[in-house]
Amino acid sequence: WRNAQPRHTSHAPMKKHDCGMVSFGQDKLVLFAGYGFPSPRVHPGSIFIPNKEFKNVDGSGWCNELHLYDTKTGTMSYQSTTGTPPPCSRFSLTNISTTKAIM
Repeated sequence: WRNAQPRHTSHAPMKKHDCGMVSFGQDKLVLFAGYGFPSPRVHPGSIFIPNKEFKNVDGSGWCNELHLYDTKTGTMSYQSTTGTPPPCSRFSLTNISTTKAIM
């Protein structure tokens, strides 16, 4: 076990929970969506929807960020998509091959 910290934070995802993560290839992890606080740097194509229920005063909400973490180099990179996946949380991702997952 080791605590994996990205070496460069310019592409770091927002602080969140209830997101999905799957392995991609042998040394990469894909991190998608979740619920939390928006990052100061908005990535192109990403959407953040603030939670307006329950008198939300902390600014938390849902996102559709997609990041790739390389476990060998310790680098995190934002990934663009074809189309726009919806902001969401509380779901599961399951690998169906080394390059595909279903939600």
